[in-house]
Amino acid sequence: MKKISFGLLMLTLLAFSFFSCSDKVDESNIYVFNGKSIADYIKEDPDLSYYYFMLQHAKSGKKGSTMDHLLEARGNYTVFAPTNAAVQHYLDSIFATPNYDINQTPDSVAQDIVFNSIIDTESSEAYKTTTFQEGTFDYKTMADRFATVSFGTNDTTGKVRIFIDAFSEITNPDNEAENGWMHVVNRVVMPYSSTLPDLIASQDNLQIFSRLLLATHWSDSLTLIRDEEYESRDLPNRVQTATMNAIVPQHRYYGYTAFVEPDSVFCNKWGISLKYEGSGVSNWDEIMEKVKVICQSYYPNATNPDLTSPDNAVNQFVAYHLVKGAMSYNKLVIHYNEVGYAYTNPLKLGIDKMQYWETMGKYPRLLKMTEGAQTAGKRLNRYVAKYDWDTYDELDVPRPGILVSPDNGVRDIQALNGFYYPIDDVLWYDEDVPGKVLNERIRFDVLSQQPELMTNGLRALPNANYYYIYDGYCEGIRYSDDTQLTLLEVYGLAGNRAFEQDEPFFEGNYDVIFKLPRVPNSGTYELRVAVGNGDGCGMMQIYLGTDKNNLSAIGLPLDMRYNEQTAATLFGYFIDSDLKDDNLRKERDMRNHDVMKGTNCYGSASSAGTTGGRNDGFSLHKLRHILYRGYVDQNKTYYIRFKTILSNPAAHLDIDYMEWCPKNVYAGVNAEDYW
Repeated sequence: MKKISFGLLMLTLLAFSFFSCSDKVDESNIYVFNGKSIADYIKEDPDLSYYYFMLQHAKSGKKGSTMDHLLEARGNYTVFAPTNAAVQHYLDSIFATPNYDINQTPDSVAQDIVFNSIIDTESSEAYKTTTFQEGTFDYKTMADRFATVSFGTNDTTGKVRIFIDAFSEITNPDNEAENGWMHVVNRVVMPYSSTLPDLIASQDNLQIFSRLLLATHWSDSLTLIRDEEYESRDLPNRVQTATMNAIVPQHRYYGYTAFVEPDSVFCNKWGISLKYEGSGVSNWDEIMEKVKVICQSYYPNATNPDLTSPDNAVNQFVAYHLVKGAMSYNKLVIHYNEVGYAYTNPLKLGIDKMQYWETMGKYPRLLKMTEGAQTAGKRLNRYVAKYDWDTYDELDVPRPGILVSPDNGVRDIQALNGFYYPIDDVLWYDEDVPGKVLNERIRFDVLSQQPELMTNGLRALPNANYYYIYDGYCEGIRYSDDTQLTLLEVYGLAGNRAFEQDEPFFEGNYDVIFKLPRVPNSGTYELRVAVGNGDGCGMMQIYLGTDKNNLSAIGLPLDMRYNEQTAATLFGYFIDSDLKDDNLRKERDMRNHDVMKGTNCYGSASSAGTTGGRNDGFSLHKLRHILYRGYVDQNKTYYIRFKTILSNPAAHLDIDYMEWCPKNVYAGVNAEDYW
């Protein structure tokens, strides 16, 4: 357990009381049942008596009921119950008093301990250890934080060890109760209350990167925690749209993710040597001079000597490690229905799945992450030179990519406003990144470009809920007052199949603007969109440009009121046959109408492993419409606008994903692949 001085105690308590959601518990459904509850387990175990005391002193809601009563009630709760020794150790640490009298524990401290130890999965099943995966749980704790899971191995027995928030080891797992699962832990679950730069600075093996964050002042850009203006609004719990009743997010947190080289990587790759004197490093001047020379060779055009300038080489090096959005390890790459993946078994991966993000800074550059059955982990900027286009198997991988670690040993990786992940090589935007790694069709789910959704736990959830999003919640999407946005979760199980399980659903006389990620190279591109069709989708005009307030109309209005039969007549939609040449000919005919079939990379979600693809059925696989073909500048940010031209307050727009595709791919020597 980390030692905390009394001076830090007040900050810790303030932080957790600030973010606790003690008024979120719905006590209307509380009733006692005949089976054994989690509270019964805890009450009957003498080694959990201190934790039971905390439950009795932590308030569950505005009505004054305590948490022991909540855990007697119907529900789906996952509880990480600390032993008496764990509670005593924690109290001794924060109050700097050996054998601190538990009876003197303030109720606020009891509430922090309890709220960080309980996950309410609402209508979904509580978590048994066999369902744990490295990263975070889909649902937050009652302290409104994501608890992390990491695994280790006992050196003597070989038994797998499970840790919550890096330090709390589960010693007695899977105690089943009528209202969930209770797991005994040997440390109080209490995540860091520091911001991401402070957490990185506190790690003994990340000193060099921490120094670079400070020197470039990037540390100042990673400190936001919560949108107080959003907090001040009087928000309803739900909003009824024309077609659904949707939950309203009550918070808007800021978040960041950093991919960080440990000191050992810098020492091995750059020949840096850390020299210590007393408790600190004594040769920082020497180290920084070496860093400047190396970074200048990486970014020769960034010649400003001021380390805080975005036109400085060291500054650009650091910026390429930083992404907006607090992303847990298990959601760095969103898997759900790609071919070969089993959604009930996260260890059964399928074909390569890619995610693309823009890094932070004046010059946002794309960062690519790949994970699949053949990648041996999550990889940054992996380059596959050749695939088998029948199976999507990798045949030639000249650049395996930088491996991202799910943990930093026994050190915490989750801060109050984000995560950091150690990487096994130096990350920089070398010429092969735009020249090879990103010289490909770049497919991005429109929700993956909205970091606020990931930060606030609104992406890829295992439930069928709807979430109402007010305009301005996502910086990358803006829409008119006549437009309502709802997020659809687990949308891949029914209706028009979603690329990454969830998708946005716009209703009304919609008028929507998306910010697009920058392309890696200037040149000719196609911009495509996969969008739902049907009578309710209406007809829309598309606009594109770099001035979001003055976008230019492109092409004729797009009429989405087609079905399988009319699609065949309008632009030659067809079902693939075994005759590849015939399929290619028909595909070219469709392209003449600026339409492409859906991709072959995902299909019907399956617990055994997803199969299928673009032939699964017209109603389940969206077609891709080519919206623009022309020059795109890599140094400019583009925006795209979708505006209905038919007055229909019941109209809807369900955009799934988009693609930037360079000319050398769509018009190259070989036909573009179906994947």
